[in-house]
Amino acid sequence: MTGSAAIARDRLSAAIALDKHARQVAAQLSAPRAEGPSEIQDTRWRGASRTLRSMTNWMAPIGSATSDLPGAEQSTLRARSRDAGRNHMPARAALMRNRTSVVGTGLVCRPAVDHETLGLTPEEAANYNTTIRAAWERYAKNPLECDYEGTLDIYAQQGLVLLSAMSSGDVFVITPQLQRAGGLSELKLQLIEADRVCNVNDAIDTPDCINGIQYQDGMPVGCWVRSIHPGDRVDMRMPRWDYYAFQGDDTGRRRVLHIWNDKERPGQVRGAPYLAPILEPLKQLERFSSAELMAAVISAMLTVFIERKAEETDEAGNPVAAFDSADSAGNIALGNAAVVDLAAGETANMVNPSRPNANFDPFFDAILKQIGAALELPLDVLLLQFNSSYSAARAAMLEAWRMFLCRRRLLTTQFCQPVYGLFLDEEVASGRLQLPGYGDPVRRHAWSSAMWIGPARGSMDEQKEAAAAKTRIEIGVSNASMETAAMNGEDWSDVNAQRAREINIMRANGTYIDPTSVIIKSTSDGAGTKPSETPDNPEETP
Repeated sequence: MTGSAAIARDRLSAAIALDKHARQVAAQLSAPRAEGPSEIQDTRWRGASRTLRSMTNWMAPIGSATSDLPGAEQSTLRARSRDAGRNHMPARAALMRNRTSVVGTGLVCRPAVDHETLGLTPEEAANYNTTIRAAWERYAKNPLECDYEGTLDIYAQQGLVLLSAMSSGDVFVITPQLQRAGGLSELKLQLIEADRVCNVNDAIDTPDCINGIQYQDGMPVGCWVRSIHPGDRVDMRMPRWDYYAFQGDDTGRRRVLHIWNDKERPGQVRGAPYLAPILEPLKQLERFSSAELMAAVISAMLTVFIERKAEETDEAGNPVAAFDSADSAGNIALGNAAVVDLAAGETANMVNPSRPNANFDPFFDAILKQIGAALELPLDVLLLQFNSSYSAARAAMLEAWRMFLCRRRLLTTQFCQPVYGLFLDEEVASGRLQLPGYGDPVRRHAWSSAMWIGPARGSMDEQKEAAAAKTRIEIGVSNASMETAAMNGEDWSDVNAQRAREINIMRANGTYIDPTSVIIKSTSDGAGTKPSETPDNPEETP
């Protein structure tokens, strides 16, 4: 029995050792692989490793939306973004491209009341739309009516709001009531730059007041506005801080509009400038570009070295002057088309600075491509150079317009539509507009429904774009209103009404030609012939 027990014990020990070895081998096989023989990967995700040589210096702390954008850094980002917009050409191009494409001459309001919710016939809704539109245009096109400063109409303010939000991260619009002599509307729009919204006495942030935004139960309820811009060098008076609630306590009226450049995280209090992610490479690129420009300017000038022989001396060993005048030797210079008489024994040696640099354009474009990708602007659109094929250029334009339409939507939601609602509130309260049931929130929303039409995308081949629009309408995926707004930024009803008037005038003058009575036959060179000019042989082309 003793021998059998010993044998069993030995077998059990061997099995345990074998199992332990198998577990070690399995653990080694399943362990994360290292990049090199001297590296040990300590995590399942390489991006989370703290031992890989490529990741050891990447120490990214976890912070809240507020902690990752502190007030001090935000002020620096604003200042540098504005400076880049003033002085750096690619930065200004990116900002101006957005303003021109998103707003352009303005986002035009076309009232479109919800007649189904209001119980109106389409004809009655059209009449209301016409009345509301006339009242809005009277207000929107008069700077003294809509602007607190009395300098910009609504459409110019749209561009300023967008540009300010992109340059500073956000912008605020206060809606005071001010009746001017000769005016009708009291509603005014006062734009407040982001720097003026800050904590009282520049105090540190607290859970209830962060970067000038007052919070209550985790919800922003108002803001503190500094009476004087912190960077003002003219008005040196002591500043005061005024509190503005975002909404009225009794009516819920929007008193302050907070327009963001982009809100990227939940709980984010203020916005970051549009150029913030690319400021560092943008500055480096600007230095490189300036250095190459200066080198090219220098190379455009004729640069020479004056080589002299050994100085001649008299019998006493004193040097003999090469020129008769005392100061001529130190003032040799070459100007435009100048002829300089060198002294005897002097030779002009030319210097070649090797400029312009042949590698400048490829490197510059390569960096701009990365900057454009971060800003959602293809290189062709950013530089306005459509040198590639039609398909590539059109694809670049379409990708840029995805971003432009997104920003247009944000501007409409945060600024245009709220202002339009405030305007209707005043018009109804004053009795200038009669909108039945406006006091009901559901009907008020139906009355304030509107379309905002901005500048069109444009086209690189109008014939192809028109044919595509016709096909979309024929197969039922679009309509005339959508295609008119997309192609030229106009309202189809306006275009159709004007077209009807023009046709009636031409019919009265006898100059109208029905397009359906003229059949144009396509030819190989794109030309056409009328039916009376069709060749006798159908196979024959002119």
